Amino acid sequence: MNTKKIWMISLILGITVACFSYLTIFSKDEVSNAASGETVTQEKNPKNSTQTEKKTSDEQKPPREFSNPIVEVSKGKRAISLRVNTEAGVSGYLAQNSKVDVIAYGMTKDDKTGKKYKSAILVLENVKVLASGKSSDNKEEALHYDTVTLEVTTEQGITLSLASKDKDGFYLMLRNQEDTETGKAGIKETREVIKEEDN
Repeated sequence: MNTKKIWMISLILGITVACFSYLTIFSKDEVSNAASGETVTQEKNPKNSTQTEKKTSDEQKPPREFSNPIVEVSKGKRAISLRVNTEAGVSGYLAQNSKVDVIAYGMTKDDKTGKKYKSAILVLENVKVLASGKSSDNKEEALHYDTVTLEVTTEQGITLSLASKDKDGFYLMLRNQEDTETGKAGIKETREVIKEEDN
């Protein structure tokens, strides 16, 4: 009987010790996993912090400065630059936010008679000037501009880019700021070329 009790007590104690040992080892694995998880997190964090620092430094970079700045382009619009000479560029009187009408030129030839005809067409009306001259121009150079940057829609930009390939280029007509009337685009004037212009 005593031997039975001793065996029972030994069995219970053995099971208890085994359970205790199992729980102890299992909890150590969790702690080590948790610790390694923290290590992984800490290892990942430097990358995240580096990315965050890089992003912050990019945001803190000052915007590029131009000696001849441009007016901000309106939402949904585009900026396009046209090459002009002094006369076509209204003799240097264009300034930011001026409004202009754009005239394009074209040349046609009558194959039967051999006569050449030059046409002027009003392609755009009441277009805002964003800048005159190049971004690197100083104030003095900007007064002697040979390019003008206009604010246009995508469709207008395509029209101008095609017309800009014509060697005759453009003429700009300066408008009064209060004159917002439109509806004359498409007006065309054609004449026979009597004398070829010197290039």
